[in-house]
Formats: sequence, structure tokens, C-alpha cells
Amino acid sequence: MKNLKSYLFWFISFFLTLSSTLVANDVEYSYIPKKVYEKQVFPISFLTTNNPDNNQISFSFSGNKKPVLEEPVIIRNGAKTFYTFYFKTTEKLFQIPKILVEVNGRYTTLSGVKIPVKKLPPKDNFSGVIASGLKIKNHQVSTFDESSNLIAIALEAHDANLEDIYVPSALKDGIENAKRDGSRMEIHYYIVLPSEQTSLIFSYFDTIKETFVEKFIPIQVHDGSVAAQTDLNPKDDSFEALKKYTLISLTVLFSLLFLWKKDFFYLIMAVIASAVLLTFYTALAKVCIKEGSPLYIVPTSNSTTSIHIDKRLTTTKLAQRNEFVKIEYKNGIIGWIKNEDLCED
Repeated sequence: MKNLKSYLFWFISFFLTLSSTLVANDVEYSYIPKKVYEKQVFPISFLTTNNPDNNQISFSFSGNKKPVLEEPVIIRNGAKTFYTFYFKTTEKLFQIPKILVEVNGRYTTLSGVKIPVKKLPPKDNFSGVIASGLKIKNHQVSTFDESSNLIAIALEAHDANLEDIYVPSALKDGIENAKRDGSRMEIHYYIVLPSEQTSLIFSYFDTIKETFVEKFIPIQVHDGSVAAQTDLNPKDDSFEALKKYTLISLTVLFSLLFLWKKDFFYLIMAVIASAVLLTFYTALAKVCIKEGSPLYIVPTSNSTTSIHIDKRLTTTKLAQRNEFVKIEYKNGIIGWIKNEDLCED
């Protein structure tokens, strides 16, 4: 009887050990970089082969190392499923003590990771960006004030820390619309440079090429409005009066035809013509701004302040975005004012 109990106990222990091993083998590391650079965004991938379509899986990272996005990038290839998280570090050693993985209600613990963090060599025009395949999607240059220009740049890169971008020659700068989707990141970068500067050259470190790569942007002002904003002034061309009176004439003509023919088609055309007329020529709303209010380059809470309003001001409201209002200040300077800095009366 005792022998039977011993065999039974041994069998149960062996089965539990085997089950634990099988669970542990269901999840394993797929990719860990051998080294990373300071402030680099980099992937760590995991592989599971246990019925990927039906898996309920979650990852818990111990310590203070959390991925930049909570949800992993998931790629399925036959029976294999890859889960990729992206991390960022500023320390000399990137370390996660251990990783707890839950698969269909069953837990296993993976050993931690240690990745050495290297510093990049100094470079004069380095923008602080570490990425692979950085692209300048587009840019626009406009007059900021009498002595400087504003350049708006749309950037895209993979495995990138675009939020850290900084050009040393910038008088002012700021970022907006930062979006991260898996390995890909996009931002709008706004930079104010002296008006006599005719080009912008900056570099980033390419993690695939393992070298610095320079980017060149010509600075040519095409108009007097602020970059990445809508055109602020009505176009001064010889056809403005013709267009205006044509719309008025069409409105009157279709109205008379409706009264004569009693056909609702003409009424609809009259309404459309009058709506277009109102859209193009209705005056924009006015706003009152408190004295001393900061004028921001972009409508974000962490935007750089360009100037402060020197006295109480009433001006045209050009746009609204969340808690910011876009206005035009004197000398053609354009920026964003917080709602809390608008006059109450």
C-alpha cells in the first residue's frame, strides 16, 4: 500500500513538473538586442506556439521597466505567434528582473534580461534622435516675425525616440501630434530659426546602418502665414470682386426663377449659392485677450512660448483646437492662446 502511494505521489509530481515545463516552453524569447543606445526605443519579442488563435496571454514586467506601449505588436506565422514590446532606456544597463506570463490562466516566469546601454559619440548637429529609416514627409517654411522663420516638419521613423528631437541652433521649438503605432512613430516638429539661415541640416543615428545620417531642409519662405496653418489673409487677385458679384447674381437669379416657375430646384440652387457666398465672405469672429497672456507656437500644453501679449488686445479668431484659440498678433505674428487667457467680458 505504501509502495502504491509512493508511486502515485511520484507520478503526480512528475506530471506536474512535465506540465510546468510544457507551459514554460510555450512562451520563450524570440529577440533580445545585444546592446542598445541611450534613449533608444528598441524591441523585445516573445514567441508562443500553443494554439495562437485561442490563446489568452498577458505579460507582466517586474521592476520599473515598462514598455512605451502597453499592447504588444502581434504577428502570426502558422502555428507561431510573436509578441513584440518596445522599451526605452536612459540608464547604463537596461534590466528587467523577471517577466510573468499568463497563458490561458496558467502562469510561468521567464528569466529577466540585461542589455548594456552605450553612449553615442558626440556630433555637432546631432538632433538626439535614434531611429531606423527616418523620413521627412513634408515641411513648410513661413515668416514667424521680423527676424525669424518658423519651419514645420512632419517626421516619420521606426524604433524612434522622436519625442527627444532637438536642433541646437533653434531659437524656439516644440512638437505636436506625436503618434506611435508599433515600431512606427510620427510627429510634427516646429522650429524657429533666424531669417538669414537658408538651410537646416541635422543628423540622427540610424540603428540599422550604425552611423549618423544627415538630413537637409532648404529654408525658402513661400508666404507670410505660419507653417502648418491655413492661409490667413484673403487672396488679393483681380477676380475677387467678379466672384463675389457672380455669387450674388446667381442667388438673386435663382430666387427670381423660383418665384416665377415655382420649381424647388431653383430654390435649392439659390440656397447653395448664398451658402457659398456666406462661407467665403462672412467675417471671422473676434476674441479679446488679456494683457500678459503667453502666445504659444503650437496648441499643446508643453509648447514653447513665443512672446507675451503686451496689452489687452481684440483680434480675429482664426481657429479653435481643444483649449487653444489661434490668433494673429501684430507684425503678422501668429500663435495660440489658451481659453483661460481670453477676456471674460
